[in-house]
Amino acid sequence: MFASSNIEIGFFETIESTRAIRNFKPDPIPDNLLRKVLSSAGQAPSGGNRQPWRWVVIRSTEGKAEISRLVYQAGQMAEEARRAGKDKRPRPASATESKEFHEVLLHVPVIIIACAQRPVSEGPHTVGPFGQTYPAIQNLLLAARALGLGGTITTNFRYMEKEFRNYLGLPDNIDPTCLIPLGYPANTGRDRHGSKTREAIEKIAYEEYWGQEISF
Repeated sequence: MFASSNIEIGFFETIESTRAIRNFKPDPIPDNLLRKVLSSAGQAPSGGNRQPWRWVVIRSTEGKAEISRLVYQAGQMAEEARRAGKDKRPRPASATESKEFHEVLLHVPVIIIACAQRPVSEGPHTVGPFGQTYPAIQNLLLAARALGLGGTITTNFRYMEKEFRNYLGLPDNIDPTCLIPLGYPANTGRDRHGSKTREAIEKIAYEEYWGQEISF
């Protein structure tokens, strides 16, 4: 048993109701729930069972303030890149959204920095270790959902990766993958778990070769 306020839900309900949560209640996350989330993340499969994922968990006011500051600066750099035409993502975050997220990080109960550990002989952001962190990250988010928590993934901080590395004291063979704010959903607007709109399977899957409609 974990927290008495948490009601266990089924596996497929967990998947189908997990949403990106960006605003949170101020309630702290009990240590046992935080350990369960990280333990569940570590159950992900990996090539050769290397388990390259590593986590930096930030709960202090000072730590959250510094991460928030760096994320805000990274957001400003991302916005400048978009305006200069260097970042052509279809749904760019606005400067306002960047400022709002900066405020969220100041008050969220926990910030988790997901990292990938690679052999020292390999270069930064090696595809194998880097990509293999994402099954663990998804496990983390699903476990959070099952325990009544929520979070989201953001990577804009990588515009300030050098500063992040220095602040976190990351060794040379540890690459930050994404940042995950974690807490109890605010349950306002979109910041609540539940049903969501998704493309039909017929629009995202093909049979035998690209463009061939599925027959099942």
